[in-house]
Amino acid sequence: MADWGFYGRSAERADLQGILERKRWFFARVTGRRRIGKTALIEHALRSVGPRETLYVQIPDSAPS
Repeated sequence: MADWGFYGRSAERADLQGILERKRWFFARVTGRRRIGKTALIEHALRSVGPRETLYVQIPDSAPS
């Protein structure tokens, strides 16, 4: 059955899941235009690899004034 919530994102999902499955510390940055599903993609990848010690930080587009 197709995962329509991430249609056309199989390469991005595979890349992110591969990073998350590594056994060492790493940093990853996910960037893109607003409202294209970056957060949903990250959350989906985190759920798919199972429990991990992961620090997830969401940084706003601009600094507060």
